[in-house]
Amino acid sequence: MKIAVLSDSHIPTRLGAIPGRVYEICAESDLILHSGDMVNQSVIIDLERFAPVKAVHGNMDPFDICRRYPESLELELEGHKICMTHGTGARFGIENRIFRRFKSQNPDIIIFGHSHIFNDDIKDGVLRLNPGAISGSSGNRTMALLTLEKDKKPEVQKISF
Repeated sequence: MKIAVLSDSHIPTRLGAIPGRVYEICAESDLILHSGDMVNQSVIIDLERFAPVKAVHGNMDPFDICRRYPESLELELEGHKICMTHGTGARFGIENRIFRRFKSQNPDIIIFGHSHIFNDDIKDGVLRLNPGAISGSSGNRTMALLTLEKDKKPEVQKISF
């Protein structure tokens, strides 16, 4: 299963539209996960043209998005337990704060956003994935392609554009 993982689109406040490279990756994916700060519902509607979308709201999302999407989400995909949230607070230490938040749920993968910094590491056997921000400055925009297969280690590919 190929999963496009993105966060922090901030459309239209920081970026006018979704970059074409994001569409290319989403078109080749079975599922899209957005870890918050869409800012406008049109982002999800736009992405749904390519694959089903699961999302959580972020700290910059307006009330209508916060009402529509949860603060956190738990999924079971290809035998992997995934916990997803946006995150809050300072960038420094966000990986550990979110890890502690979900530790009791025994996830295989934690997906988050907020910091706009790509992160792909393993702590105590748990993959901690932050796809970065598609709204980053030109050359610093990132997302991830997560490949999951039952009984296999997850594969993460960083996509920069």
